[in-house]
Amino acid sequence: MSITTDGPAKDPLITDDWHVSTRIYRDPSIFARELANVFHRTWVFVAHETEIPEPGDYKTAYLGRQPVIVNRSADTGRINVMFNRCRHRGSQVCQRETGNANFFRCAYHGWTYSSSGELTGVPFDDGYDEFDKTAMGLVHVPRVESYQGFVFASLDASVPPLPDYLGNARRYLDFIARIGDGGPELVSRAHKLVYRGNWKLQIENTIDPYHFSFTHKSWLDILKDRTGKSSPWVKNVRANPDWRGIDLGNGHAVHEYGRLEDAGENAHAIAIGELIPFNLNIFPSLAFVGAHLRLVVPRSVDETWVYLYPLLPRGAGAETRSRILRDHEIFYGPAGFGSTDDIEVGFDRVTQGNEASASAADFTLMARGLHREVVDEETGVRIGRSSDEVPQRAYLRRWLELMEAGA
Repeated sequence: MSITTDGPAKDPLITDDWHVSTRIYRDPSIFARELANVFHRTWVFVAHETEIPEPGDYKTAYLGRQPVIVNRSADTGRINVMFNRCRHRGSQVCQRETGNANFFRCAYHGWTYSSSGELTGVPFDDGYDEFDKTAMGLVHVPRVESYQGFVFASLDASVPPLPDYLGNARRYLDFIARIGDGGPELVSRAHKLVYRGNWKLQIENTIDPYHFSFTHKSWLDILKDRTGKSSPWVKNVRANPDWRGIDLGNGHAVHEYGRLEDAGENAHAIAIGELIPFNLNIFPSLAFVGAHLRLVVPRSVDETWVYLYPLLPRGAGAETRSRILRDHEIFYGPAGFGSTDDIEVGFDRVTQGNEASASAADFTLMARGLHREVVDEETGVRIGRSSDEVPQRAYLRRWLELMEAGA
């Protein structure tokens, strides 16, 4: 990787020895370029099919900052992803996050659209000399594909097919799709986190076991008091060869708590009840942690929304579902031990510290484990130890490629 420059001062954003300029977390012009070069040119997760199981079901979502409606047509059952924008004066036509509707009506001037997006009603249409309703329906996003029930959309009509884009990450999604009796359901909806900081901080944190025994020490101390045993986190992050971070290519990355080929179908338990024996990032904004799906939505250079959807196995009884939800609440919930730690230490304090931009050390260091990365001869993926920053470099490497290509 060569040194990359940006802006009139030609300051390096990422160097060969993985010094990363903090400008990528705080510069509004870089954020604007990310929207155009990353979120508008890749596949972005928008929904799981279990969120819209019936004709007319819908949810609202975002492609970068662009609002969309994801629905199952009331007439055909087809999954649509349409811009949430009236063709008249631009008002959003759908306000609720989820629901069921046979049509969408703009509250501003009453323009009405079918669930497939066709314009069906214009009040007082005699105000137009010539008017073609067929050309004024809701605009559909150029590409929509589903893999194992996970629905992705892209603003780039020439984006590669979704299976090719997912690449080595497919086997991990395949594993998730086998949870329970027919895969997971996202029927409990999501709870949302909002923090004042850049979206990439959450992506980096998701696949960072290095921080766990420090940032979440209070939680580990509580577990030790309850069980009488020390957590395996410190020992395994340092020494267990089966705990490893992997660069899967295309910006995707995974941290395995045991090799996937050795994983059984049952849940594993490390600190809390878990379903998935790995943390997985699908570039740029989708992740899986423990027993939930995590969706990161950038709102501005220093504001991020995070949606957390508990994964409930189909066919699971009420007791199992309740346990998953309670475990999720204990660690990831609004009053839980985990997310509050991450927001305070990993996002707020980092954002505040990065304001020290006049410092000669105005960079973050992503070189941990670089000297001991190995490349798998069969798959070509990069593999490192659990505490190494292989997964972070994976997403930044792809981020950099897209930013350079857009430049």
